[in-house]
Amino acid sequence: MPCLISLSQTPYGSKTAKESLDLALVLAAFEQQPAVLFLDDGVLQLLPACNSPASHKHIGKIISALEIYDISELWVEQESLDLFSLLVSDLSQKVNVIPRAKVSLLFSQYEQHLVF
Repeated sequence: MPCLISLSQTPYGSKTAKESLDLALVLAAFEQQPAVLFLDDGVLQLLPACNSPASHKHIGKIISALEIYDISELWVEQESLDLFSLLVSDLSQKVNVIPRAKVSLLFSQYEQHLVF
């Protein structure tokens, strides 16, 4: 069964967001069919470049590469969107929204779960 990668880090301030997305691309290149769950501060990774601080390099090119690598199963926790007053239409990618109460059910659908 495929792997679920949970991303909860902001897209700036450390290399964690970039490196975790790089891992998703590597897994996809080896046909491991990763899925990605954005939660907490991780939802900020899905904002367009114009919404990030000017002093930080935006990871939007990596986010847009997810589709090229056939990583189409992108999940966003509803409560994380609510925390930042975001709507799905504010995000740069098409995502599936899941309520916090069902995240554990999502986790159970994957044999491997990587947390960043």
